Amino acid sequence: MADLGTEERRNAEDRRQAADRRQNALSAPARDYKFLFYSKLTETHLFSEVGRIIASELEPAELIQKIIATISKAIVFEDASVYIVKKDLTGLVPIYFHAPQLQCKMSEPVYFDNGAPGAIAANGEPLFLENAAQYEAFLHHPDDTQKHGSYMGIPLKNDNRIVGVMGFSHSKPRAFRVEDFDLLRTLSHTISAGIDKAELFKKTLEIARTDELTGLLNYRVLLEKLEEEFGRQVRTGRDLSFIMVDIDNFKRVNDRYGHLEGSRVLAQLGPLLREACRTGSTDVCFRYGGEEFSLLLAETGMDEALPVAERVRSSIESYPFTLKAAHPFEIITVSVGVSTMVKGAAKTIPDLIREADLALYHSKSTGKNRVTCYDSTLTMPGEK
Repeated sequence: MADLGTEERRNAEDRRQAADRRQNALSAPARDYKFLFYSKLTETHLFSEVGRIIASELEPAELIQKIIATISKAIVFEDASVYIVKKDLTGLVPIYFHAPQLQCKMSEPVYFDNGAPGAIAANGEPLFLENAAQYEAFLHHPDDTQKHGSYMGIPLKNDNRIVGVMGFSHSKPRAFRVEDFDLLRTLSHTISAGIDKAELFKKTLEIARTDELTGLLNYRVLLEKLEEEFGRQVRTGRDLSFIMVDIDNFKRVNDRYGHLEGSRVLAQLGPLLREACRTGSTDVCFRYGGEEFSLLLAETGMDEALPVAERVRSSIESYPFTLKAAHPFEIITVSVGVSTMVKGAAKTIPDLIREADLALYHSKSTGKNRVTCYDSTLTMPGEK
């Protein structure tokens, strides 16, 4: 039989502990449910806003700029940077700097393991620094000497593949909360998917505007560019030149050696034309169609366009095409025609193209492998 005194003491102790728990609950500070509710509301709005941006924005740089602006409403930072992984996977290319002093560094890549962005991309792990001064490497860019304060760096991953890196810093130590860090880590998956989507659209657009074989812009883009340059010519009054290029005896190449060899010639011609353009100019190359190509030379008169056309002709004549390597006696040459739109001339885009085509025909009919500049005496067969 249990000792009644022991049982009573046990019950009394239980009542005392229960009373203590009630008292502690009453005396404990109340949780800030208002702050928790506001935090959750802010987080929900942030995800909703980022999702809306991703759904509506198709340009990677614009996408990131708007996302960072949205993040700034939830997390206080002073500097920020976003890098994407280069196509050859050798490093990172900056697409966004919030820091004004780094805007001129947008074209300078960062290699893996170089600084905070490179380290994050290399190991795929985020970086949280309460005191950035203790970190040995740079935070945003090699030329960014500011290292005091706080830093958060997040890898942007998609299917375990590193898409890029985003980093945020503040001049004060311990300026970021762990909640901020966790929020960015959660949000990073959505941002990664958005970047992938934008890059895919960009690639699709490039494919639609680029000739797959030569890598040059296609005929559709040529007409767009001509419209732009005609508008510029009207505003500035400066000359505009157009060059047509046609491979001589290309049918013979296809007939003798097959269309595959002919395609190789076309593919090698694309880079040659780009190299013939003037350094630092706005010269643009296009595949006009078949074995015909064209160059658009903005703000360029006939005197300047003629040396470019001659450089195109001579560089192609001397180039060691793979066809020539296999068949040394086979010569690849082009015939070239040049036309110009001068101030005050009542010409249309079809007029400019037709004049270059007439000059090209004259080069063909007078021996090929030569350049002809258009003048009013040139006519097509059958014309008077």
